[in-house]
Amino acid sequence: MKTLGTVLHTSSHKNLIVRGDENKNKKTWLPKMNIVVFNRKMKKLGMVNDVFGPVDYPYFSVRLYRNVANEELLNLKHKHVYVK
Repeated sequence: MKTLGTVLHTSSHKNLIVRGDENKNKKTWLPKMNIVVFNRKMKKLGMVNDVFGPVDYPYFSVRLYRNVANEELLNLKHKHVYVK
């Protein structure tokens, strides 16, 4: 599994905003659109909906699945999320 980045907050449209980790080795690795995002317990949270910001330190918008509870979202703040 690869680390997608750190969760910043939930947007007004119920998307999870994730700050990508800094790309120190200058090889740009960006996930494919609609790739599934997991928490550290391997629970599916949603899919990458958008990539924005600088290439070296991108942001990701993750469209959440409906079964993700609001309580879970609060526990995700400042934690890493992952993709396969």
